[in-house]
Amino acid sequence: MSNYLLSIVIPTRNRQLYCMRAVRQILSHGWEQVEICIQDNSDNNELEREMDSLGTAGIVYNHHPGVLSFVDNFSEAVSLAHGKYVCMIGDDDSVLPDLLPLLADMEAQQADAAIPALNFIYFWPSANPILEGGEEGVLIAHLHDEKPVAPGRCVNSREAVKRLLRRGVQDYTSLDMPRLYHGVVKRSMLEKIKEVAGNYFGGLTPDMYMATALSLVCNKVLRVQYSVTLSGICPTSGSSDSATGKHTGQLGDAPHFRGHAHYQWEEQIPAFYSVDTIWADTLFHALRDFGQDAQLRWFNRPLFTAVCVHRYPEFANLVLTHARSHGCHPFAVRRAWLSYRLAGWVAKGNGRFKAFLSGKGTRRTNSVPDLMKAEQRVQAYKGGTV
Repeated sequence: MSNYLLSIVIPTRNRQLYCMRAVRQILSHGWEQVEICIQDNSDNNELEREMDSLGTAGIVYNHHPGVLSFVDNFSEAVSLAHGKYVCMIGDDDSVLPDLLPLLADMEAQQADAAIPALNFIYFWPSANPILEGGEEGVLIAHLHDEKPVAPGRCVNSREAVKRLLRRGVQDYTSLDMPRLYHGVVKRSMLEKIKEVAGNYFGGLTPDMYMATALSLVCNKVLRVQYSVTLSGICPTSGSSDSATGKHTGQLGDAPHFRGHAHYQWEEQIPAFYSVDTIWADTLFHALRDFGQDAQLRWFNRPLFTAVCVHRYPEFANLVLTHARSHGCHPFAVRRAWLSYRLAGWVAKGNGRFKAFLSGKGTRRTNSVPDLMKAEQRVQAYKGGTV
């Protein structure tokens, strides 16, 4: 079948158990117009045998055992898709039933991309859980931000790129930047990106590159206030490493360089390994690939420097020296940090006030052993039965 409405794309590497469970959860919905595309960069083809055992026609599987960078693995994953729309999730994530109403809304409004909410996080069972008491699995639900299914509103994604630069490349998922990862995008937009950049992804981190590129090529983007995916965090996920401080170190330690023979690090960004520097480097690469160098004038170097100094104090001297070499005065860094903290306190207070007014807040459910149980709990939350 070549006329799929949606392709759910899953890049994976050496996490066969989680990927297989994610696929089974998607299949449980019985969606005939949805295909599942698995791009497997694992050291063996164990997952292929598992996929064959399902006997399902709506699965596209490709195994590439050689060395691939994150961006190349993601690009190969997108190349497998046949659907009119594409949604990418991780191999420990899942999708929710409200994904289909979102597609209908996009069809009705002729949208190029949609930005759903991200209000549910599932922590897989682990002997060494990130959350205390999470050995048997935990679901976190931010209910005060979750709304019923409703038509999306149009947003200005090009302006969002400028805002991201002005806020020092912080918290891009809160901005009106379309996502392929835990978002929905017309496949024609992905082909447009490839036409311009030569590949679907570039830089070092696929999430940031795609969000930037889509912001530049999409004409109509919708934002909705309900979730269509469930973010999973398994013990070996990147989110888990970030939460436990493993995403920091010397630049050469970054796994993102795997598969890049001659990568050119962005000179405007201090050369050490962290989530913030990898994101900023990739943002700059994406803007340059699309001829948007002029946008870089909006980059808030004092704020970016302040965040790096406070989050990664072991690299403070390197960061401050780099900032001074680009004309950034320490006083500007201190002022930017104070403004950033003040804005954070205000936002936190507003969030608590909204939660109070709504009568809802953040809910935690323990003893959630798998994705199926997690989705059932999410649907109960959405339906107001718990």
